Amino acid sequence: MVNPLRPEDLRACLTHPHATIATAAGAVAYADRGTGVPLLAVHGTLGGWDQGLVATEFFRTNGFRIIAPSRPGYLGTPLATGRTPAEQGDALAALLDALGIERVRVFAGSGGGPAAYALAARHPDRVIKLVQVDSVCLPIPPFPLARLFARDPALQFQLWLLRHAATPMVKLMLGRFGNGASRDEATRRAAGITADPVRLVHLEAILLASSGWAHRRDGYDNDSASLRALTPLDLQAIACPTLIMHGTADASVPPENARHAHHQIHGSELYWMHGSHVAFFLEEGDTAPLYALDWLRGNNSG
Repeated sequence: MVNPLRPEDLRACLTHPHATIATAAGAVAYADRGTGVPLLAVHGTLGGWDQGLVATEFFRTNGFRIIAPSRPGYLGTPLATGRTPAEQGDALAALLDALGIERVRVFAGSGGGPAAYALAARHPDRVIKLVQVDSVCLPIPPFPLARLFARDPALQFQLWLLRHAATPMVKLMLGRFGNGASRDEATRRAAGITADPVRLVHLEAILLASSGWAHRRDGYDNDSASLRALTPLDLQAIACPTLIMHGTADASVPPENARHAHHQIHGSELYWMHGSHVAFFLEEGDTAPLYALDWLRGNNSG
């Protein structure tokens, strides 16, 4: 049985209680939502604990307890807790120690990919399974307008458009992230998303979980610098079952990142999604989330 997402659940992620806990690596802000099997949600660039909750709400409604930390520089976690992927991976392990969680499944995406890869490589006894969605593992060139889009006025304007001119705004967002579709196909997809209240609220929640520039700027600037100069990650050291999911037309994180990780991680599985950097949340039929849910549910004896 699979429980569907509901708009009210996605909105609740944004106001869920969160706390800051002292760890051996430094202070870490995090949210703890749901009951069941623990799933560590490692958010992407411009995120925080709220983005981690939004990204994994489908799993919470289907039996997982979501542990969603803010990576260093984001929403209450100081940058001193860890600047590099290795330091951030160690901070995630320290958070698990502080929470008394011995082993965990991990879901990571985009700019949070390196930290999750580092956790699995440096602390192999802590990670049962790893899901990476559109994740970075190779140096990423900066997007010239990214800092502009990240500022509060730009995000507020995008939210206004989403609420008052939804179809054109969704089409614009799909184009910005890359969609690999013809103009007619992009228009059809945008109209379909606009007609689906869950997907529309999901997009709104993704934008809201990137707002508040003052509380995300340090993390964004650190991500921009570290991902641009990313040194090779020790992917070959990862021994846990790993599912790598990536959009075939992702313009933010090129698909070569997925191919490289799949080649380096022995026994990993590569799952292609048709579409952009947000394909996991927007593709028709929820094929990717359902696949990831089944994959994470398997072998739950860990």
